[in-house]
Amino acid sequence: MKILKKLLIIIPVVCGIALFAVMKMNKKAPVRLENKERVQTVRVIPLEKMQVIPRITAYGYVEADRTWQAISEVSGKIVNVNQNLKRGYFIKKGEVLFKIDTTSYGLAETRGVADLMNLDARLKELEQSRKNTERLLAIEKKSLASAGQELKRKRGLFANEYISASDLEKEERIFLAHQTTVNNLQNTLDLIPSQKKALLAQKKSGESMVTERRLDVARTEIRAPFDCRLSVVNIELYQFAAAGTVLVEAESVDRAEIPVSLTPKSFMTLLPRKYEGTVGQLPDMETIRRAIGITARVRLPLDGREPIEWEGIFSRTSESMDLKTGAITIYITVDKPYENVIPGKRPPLVTNMYVEVELKGRSMPDRFVVPGSAIHDKKLYICTPENRLEIRPVNIEFYMADVAVLSQGLEAGETLVLADLVPAVEGMRLKPVLAQEVVTLLKQQAIGEAIQR
Repeated sequence: MKILKKLLIIIPVVCGIALFAVMKMNKKAPVRLENKERVQTVRVIPLEKMQVIPRITAYGYVEADRTWQAISEVSGKIVNVNQNLKRGYFIKKGEVLFKIDTTSYGLAETRGVADLMNLDARLKELEQSRKNTERLLAIEKKSLASAGQELKRKRGLFANEYISASDLEKEERIFLAHQTTVNNLQNTLDLIPSQKKALLAQKKSGESMVTERRLDVARTEIRAPFDCRLSVVNIELYQFAAAGTVLVEAESVDRAEIPVSLTPKSFMTLLPRKYEGTVGQLPDMETIRRAIGITARVRLPLDGREPIEWEGIFSRTSESMDLKTGAITIYITVDKPYENVIPGKRPPLVTNMYVEVELKGRSMPDRFVVPGSAIHDKKLYICTPENRLEIRPVNIEFYMADVAVLSQGLEAGETLVLADLVPAVEGMRLKPVLAQEVVTLLKQQAIGEAIQR
């Protein structure tokens, strides 16, 4: 048993030594492998200059270009209303919306007219009095002259003691009486112009009162100042309307307006890089519009359907920037928002509709357009003619959706690497594969044709 146990230990050891000896005898020398450079397959596109139309997409709520409030200028009972005086109804320019009772204002007008007739009669009476007074004054002046001559004659007689003192005094009293009459008539004539002015002033005041009463009568009838759509109606037939009360509100239908907010950087993207001329110290808005040259397209996105579009016009900018957001507001105008309405297919552009606004600036020539994903920390990967990687810093002029626009730092004909290489090593070997569909897409995006309609 002891010998068997020893054999069980010795035999495996001997077999292991023999196996090791055989393996060592059959061992081959190590083979030296050549150090092959790794090649990275990448998608590339050729760089070429192209025309770029800067675009920005913004969003906003539709507003009416003009709003109107029918504020009652007079008080009274509503005696007549338009049958279409309901929210949402369309009203044509000049159409009567409602009427207020004119009875009290008509009576006031009648009283005013009667007062004017009375003043006209008094003016005629005063004119006739003037003529009569002038005739009497002429007669009295002649009588005064005769009395003066008679007084002079009697003074001569009195000096020669042909008449008594009492006769002379009597003649003097007659002369003074004629003189007093002349003075009174002259005073009466002198007062007539001021009396006439007073009557004319009263007449003018009366005419103003009559005009005001007639205006009050006219104000009892409210008409639409332009083609509009009613948004608020606060009156009913036979209801009392107090002066200063907002009775109806309406919005114009010939034009709609969409205010959209842009960051200063986005707004600057749309502005022309060169402008020949000046807008002056106090420019008008038309000059500013021509200088900026922004066009717009308004869209109403619909789920599963093509968006509905309207042509827009850049009309103006806000007078200041928003203090909270630092954004500037620009206003886009759409003419005839209710035109070409197709029930169930094409709705009108109505107030508070949330829409997308695509803004376009003036065309920019000789620009490079690259995918935004090809920008790596303000650097581009360029495939050299030797198929080596060049990492080149560039200055981005601006971003537009998912592409970047550059004007410097690149040359036409160079090859841009689209892939995000990890790691990206300067000079690494590349195997370029042309991505022609990306080139086509970039050309479309550069001028805005790739936007989904």
